[in-house]
Amino acid sequence: MANLSENLLNDTEEYLKLPLNSKTDLVLILNAYKLKDDIQGFENLCFTGKYLNGLFRVLKDSPNLAEVKSVDHIKKDIGENLEKVMTQLREIQIKLNDEEKTIINEKYLQLSQNSLKNLQALVEDLDNIKKYLNFLKRNKPA
Repeated sequence: MANLSENLLNDTEEYLKLPLNSKTDLVLILNAYKLKDDIQGFENLCFTGKYLNGLFRVLKDSPNLAEVKSVDHIKKDIGENLEKVMTQLREIQIKLNDEEKTIINEKYLQLSQNSLKNLQALVEDLDNIKKYLNFLKRNKPA
């Protein structure tokens, strides 16, 4: 989506009728992708976030889902995709100033319980943004 709107985050909240958990940080992340001229990279991050959020839901509901045969496989997939999100965040840091880098590092890239909680909230937001981007693609004027 080459002409990503400046108001993407507000539009996402309006579309979903829900506030984003990590809106301030998402502004930093989105701006870094814009500066890097890599909007496709932001869309990829949203896709990974949507996939990862789905994995979190399946893991949470796995005791009630007969289809889930191996929780270990889900946990492995979660670990791999968390690392992918963290790698994507590290890659865009080159476009951030020192203060912004510190925010991203401390909130999302530390190996701590708090960082995992923050990453889960960010992933939920990325999932919601991806839902909105999908809505825009489906309803694009001809």
